[in-house]
Amino acid sequence: MAKIAELITIEGRNMVHDALNSAQNIRRLMIAGGSKNEPRIKEIISLANNKGVRVEYVGSEEIEKLSQSGNAQGIMAFMDLPEISTLEDILRKKREVFILLLNRIDYEQNLGAILRSAWAAGVDAVVASPNGVHELTPVVAKVSMGAAAFVPLIGMSLFQALDQLERYAVKVVGVEVGMGEVYTKAKLKGPVAFLVGGEAAGLSEPLIKKCNEFVNIPMTSGVASLNVSVASALVLFEKMRQERES
Repeated sequence: MAKIAELITIEGRNMVHDALNSAQNIRRLMIAGGSKNEPRIKEIISLANNKGVRVEYVGSEEIEKLSQSGNAQGIMAFMDLPEISTLEDILRKKREVFILLLNRIDYEQNLGAILRSAWAAGVDAVVASPNGVHELTPVVAKVSMGAAAFVPLIGMSLFQALDQLERYAVKVVGVEVGMGEVYTKAKLKGPVAFLVGGEAAGLSEPLIKKCNEFVNIPMTSGVASLNVSVASALVLFEKMRQERES
């Protein structure tokens, strides 16, 4: 069983700044001493001092060694894991909900990448089936590059999740090869939950029966399927594009 992450690492000046302005609990900051007099860093230090967050000054090489992105910009924050909301809580509080459902994710790196895309696209929660990776492990947290602190990762039965979505009249869109419309032509605005299959197989017949409609991602002949994190990102950002243009 994979170890569960205890802290989430946030890298980069804008991300650390946003984290300090959020309700999340930041344990400490690590800042390259040579950059502490730069305007943006000084602003971050001031925010940290106001919130009582400990600031450590280290050599830039230490931050580079710890960095997962390769672009920490001389600063890292270490954040407590947030309390995870239930799907029911999220559906009760928000009408225009945006959910991503994942069936059987085999690799922690993929789940981390999906969380990163979900955060950027404005997803309210990611629901992962317990038959695959579904918890916030250290690998998932690192690859998510801070997204795990802001997008709830909920491990639960997809059938229970789909029943809840049906009760709250949220449209479920299955993402499956050769089914439905091309994803750029489908109407994806408003409350929606995307249901995406895992790496090894697509959606099962029982899950397909739970979907209200389907979209597919056109590919060159001979390519069986896309990586699940890539497929998820494409449909998430297409919905985001449609909402922005409406």
